[in-house]
Amino acid sequence: MDDFAAAAPGMDEKNGLQEGSHIKRDTSGSLGLAPTSIAFHQSFNYATTRAHKENWVGIYSSSSTGPDNETHTEDSLSWEYASDEKGTVQLSTANLPPGQYKAYFLANGGYKWLAQPVEFKVANLWGSISVSNSDPVLTFNYSTPHADSQNWIGIYYSFGGGPESQKFNSSSLAWAFAPNEKGTVKVDASNLQPGLGYRAFFLAKGGYKWLASPIDIVKPGEGPLRFIVDGLTTHNSREGEPFRATIGGLLENPRDTDSKFAKGKSNATDASTNGWIKISSDGTISGTPPTASGNSTTKFVVEALGSDGSTAEMTVSIPVVPPGEPMVKELTVLSFNLWFGGTPVKNYHAKQIRFITKAGADIVGLQESTGGHAIRLAKAMGWDYWQGDDVGIISRYPMVEQYAPVERAGAVRIALDEGHEINFWNCHLGYTPYGPYDFCFDHLSPDEVLQNEAKSRRTPQIVNIMKNMQDHLSRSSNTPVIFTGDFNAPSHLDWTNATKELHCGTGYFPWPTSKHPIDAGLIDSFREIHSDPLDKPGITWSPIYLENEGRAEPKDRIDFIYHKGLKTRSSEAVVIGQPKAQPDHYNNEWPSDHAAVKTVFRVEKNEAGSSRVLQGIMGATVAVTVACASWFVGKCVRKRKSDSDSRKAGTSSDSDESSGDVSG
Repeated sequence: MDDFAAAAPGMDEKNGLQEGSHIKRDTSGSLGLAPTSIAFHQSFNYATTRAHKENWVGIYSSSSTGPDNETHTEDSLSWEYASDEKGTVQLSTANLPPGQYKAYFLANGGYKWLAQPVEFKVANLWGSISVSNSDPVLTFNYSTPHADSQNWIGIYYSFGGGPESQKFNSSSLAWAFAPNEKGTVKVDASNLQPGLGYRAFFLAKGGYKWLASPIDIVKPGEGPLRFIVDGLTTHNSREGEPFRATIGGLLENPRDTDSKFAKGKSNATDASTNGWIKISSDGTISGTPPTASGNSTTKFVVEALGSDGSTAEMTVSIPVVPPGEPMVKELTVLSFNLWFGGTPVKNYHAKQIRFITKAGADIVGLQESTGGHAIRLAKAMGWDYWQGDDVGIISRYPMVEQYAPVERAGAVRIALDEGHEINFWNCHLGYTPYGPYDFCFDHLSPDEVLQNEAKSRRTPQIVNIMKNMQDHLSRSSNTPVIFTGDFNAPSHLDWTNATKELHCGTGYFPWPTSKHPIDAGLIDSFREIHSDPLDKPGITWSPIYLENEGRAEPKDRIDFIYHKGLKTRSSEAVVIGQPKAQPDHYNNEWPSDHAAVKTVFRVEKNEAGSSRVLQGIMGATVAVTVACASWFVGKCVRKRKSDSDSRKAGTSSDSDESSGDVSG
């Protein structure tokens, strides 16, 4: 929807109309309020003996100075010419929130007073809006004395994106016209996620002026009230230190926003180990683990009570570490392309949370999160977040610094414990032209493919990212670095002479998007664990795109988790369940068109420098071994990416890999 009233232009300051500090004002004219019959307007009567075609009336906030000194200090909020000796003008108040304002009658397009300013009030809202939940539509009752064919009701996420300031912020998720003075309107809610909080706005004339105060709503789910997961392990706690976590966003089928939380009637362990836990009605868990509880796990049951009397239970586990030990010894990281936020798959919100929590993830680099999907997931799980235009990062541990975004990438510093931090980077590189298509479908030469890598922007993007990452890499012995992302290109560690029959007969190829990170000292965590690309290809593109215009979609590992300064315990490409191929993907439990990458790191602080040197030697050995392999197996697999990376049509795992819970 477009703003129904464009922002009023500010008047330019005119030369020769500024006065000195001792202003002698001519206020022989007059300005006063007049009756107003037009919605979202205020009328003013004016009179002056100094008529001019560019005399004007401007509105400013009462809290500002406006042209009090007959000089320009800021632009007016709304204005109209008042060119006659006397008359009436109507000024729009459409974009003015309720509050106090001041109107000035000013001379000749400048700021010289023609009359004393007049104060007035923009009234509170007149209309009303309420909702009656139903599925797959939401039914709203509304009323307003200012009926208009373009009045409308729009639905936004409750955490942001709506016209809170009565101006455009982002597009609505669903909407419908509400043209009458009062009535009922149905809004298609089929794309809204059950149990997720939303906010509905009743807005005027196709724009963003409130007609009523917004209301918070929840789309009801199908079936009984339940938690998205049966069991949840929180972030670690430490004996004698305050602990806090939030589980209020983990309900899958709440009827409304009034669900309450409490300790369950049944206990997972006896009271002596969980007596320190308190649960507030909004789902906040707090308390301080007692002494002698370190290196243990506190377990208890949380009960949710719906407004309709229905209940649900979930077992919560809180790991407790003793004083003096690191809060985090192992860190589980995911690189997860959400696929348009997850929207092509039914109930994607619950499926994404189920995957992230069951994977035991601590930090997730998200791609295709445009529209606030990183915020959505973090809010539901009580995590910290950074949301960029396309990429996002969510973390169960606090982000203590957010760095300025770099082209197609963002980065944050995360505190795992006092004095124990990591720098975390995430990227989503350009998706077209796509290199494997260049080789397999268009039969381009290596030089031509390298030219297309630059044309896709991937090469300059990765060069720019590595340049900006250099300072972090130089300090990785104290603050380790993790780099996740959908690179939209394979790795030179996978395209070797040994694997050429898997890549349309092409042997070793120096893909720039993998060469630059490794040349900068980063280690590919998957290849660190699985050094043989023939034995463990780790395909991530794509579990659901298997054909491309009648040809087999090329299979490749294009999603990565790199690191410097850590020790990799395990790494795998992950797909949950047995996803059906596109176009039969809507009901898949797996909510993406990529496989995710999951890596578990050992992150104990203050590791000996010699162990880090050994890590670097081992990583280099892996790279050389893979690149120099010389035996062949398999046959050429022809694969194609459609225009989705945001539009991809591809496949991520071999047929025997995509059928299980884990592909690698």
